[in-house]
Amino acid sequence: MKYEGSGRPTSPDGQLGEEPRHGPVIGGVDIREVAGCTCLRLRRVAREATRLYDTLIAPTGLTGAQFGLLAQLYGAQLRASGLSQTALAERVGVDQSTLTRNLKPLAAAGLVQSVPDPADRRVHLLTITDAGRARLAQAAPLWQQAQAILIEQVGQEAVLALNGLLELTSKRVQHGRTSAP
Repeated sequence: MKYEGSGRPTSPDGQLGEEPRHGPVIGGVDIREVAGCTCLRLRRVAREATRLYDTLIAPTGLTGAQFGLLAQLYGAQLRASGLSQTALAERVGVDQSTLTRNLKPLAAAGLVQSVPDPADRRVHLLTITDAGRARLAQAAPLWQQAQAILIEQVGQEAVLALNGLLELTSKRVQHGRTSAP
């Protein structure tokens, strides 16, 4: 920001800006450091990637998150089991309320169901229904198209490196959370 004529700051296009009332330090932190915030960058990239997948999968009536839940439940069913809501939440890395919010429309559409665990009838397992498998099969090629677009835009090596870094980061952040006092 430059200061011209009036002594008030101007932007690069010459427009007058607001006079800063305080320095860039707040709470002992130089606010300019926020520009390099890892969390903000991760959230921005996650929103951009989510928008790509959601847009391509939308014709099936699913979101990318719902597609992922159906895929997890299908994978569990291939191993001849369902998943508890807690286990599913842990697998996809969301809290219970977010999982419930994503499961409600799937259950209402008859794509997932909750059934008693044969080993312990007090426990309920989530399973994918026949309709859920059909919807997953309909969405899978669209997911694959989104995946191919992302790889094309970012590059195969970068995607592999990113996936590795994200897995490593997830494990280390989880470990730090569980080992903190």
